[in-house]
Amino acid sequence: MKFRLVTVVAAAAALSLAAAGSAAAQPLRHKPAPPPQVTGVKLQSAMLPPADFGAGYTFLESYNSGRKLQSTRSKDHVPRMSCGTFEGGVFVSDFGDTAGAVVRYSNPNWRSAYPSTILLGDEYVLQFATTASATTFYNQARAKYAACVSFNTTSGFGPATVNTASVAKTTVAGHQAFLVTQGVTFARFLQTPFYLLYLYVVAGTNVYDLSDASGTNDEPSVKLMTTVIHRVQALYPHH
Repeated sequence: MKFRLVTVVAAAAALSLAAAGSAAAQPLRHKPAPPPQVTGVKLQSAMLPPADFGAGYTFLESYNSGRKLQSTRSKDHVPRMSCGTFEGGVFVSDFGDTAGAVVRYSNPNWRSAYPSTILLGDEYVLQFATTASATTFYNQARAKYAACVSFNTTSGFGPATVNTASVAKTTVAGHQAFLVTQGVTFARFLQTPFYLLYLYVVAGTNVYDLSDASGTNDEPSVKLMTTVIHRVQALYPHH
């Protein structure tokens, strides 16, 4: 913002009248405290149990960034990653996030109910040092999904082709969000249809993701995402 010259002169004159002691009388200006941070172990403690996602669902695996905050230096850059690499794994402490955690669950009985079932899913949170950093990653992730219209990859079922049907903006509990819907075809797996869905949310310094693999285009639960966000926010002193 530019100030008019007359305003600056008037302010200088007022200060000169105070003369000695003016510096001591001025209030100290403090930098705002940085956003609170917790470790990956803490973040994982806030994740929902697999049973919350469906009856009979079981724990598959989990991972977190540990008991210390991580460096804000990025090891990977989303715009430079291939579609298969970005979507092929869950990354913790790779994008400049200071902490992260993921829990993967599965449905061991999916074959008996396919396609009306979810095979497996992830709940995922990355914590950044600032809201700006979190928003940058969120925007990069959305742009990457939108750019990955169709690509080939490998899976537990062999070679696969992923086709992105939509990347739709939405909101969750008042926070920015987007929902990705993808169809997958397998060269050696004849049962169809098969879908991958991702719900991303940016809330404060954190980016959240719920995702699932299903046979009926089953969108991740907004209610459960809201619960995850509230559970993580409760870890911080200001909540």
